[in-house]
Amino acid sequence: MAATPEFICICGVQKKVSNHWVLARFTQRGIEFMPWDRNLALSDDVIVLCGEGCASAALSRCLGEWNHAHSPTIPTGIPMTEMDSAGA
Repeated sequence: MAATPEFICICGVQKKVSNHWVLARFTQRGIEFMPWDRNLALSDDVIVLCGEGCASAALSRCLGEWNHAHSPTIPTGIPMTEMDSAGA
């Protein structure tokens, strides 16, 4: 029996069937957002995001690190209240 991958957002939320998730990838020029694709989500260089709030937080961090776009970092396990304020 094949193992089913578990997708978890940077905020710690686990993906369920009906969620509207987004994927992101850092490039040399910044960040690229993509619609959900299960196969693409399995790529090592793709970040799984549970929705608009976490996507906004990732974009905000990327913009804040514009001069280091080649190596931005997004920490995991950030409390949701911190994620919400990061996008504001």
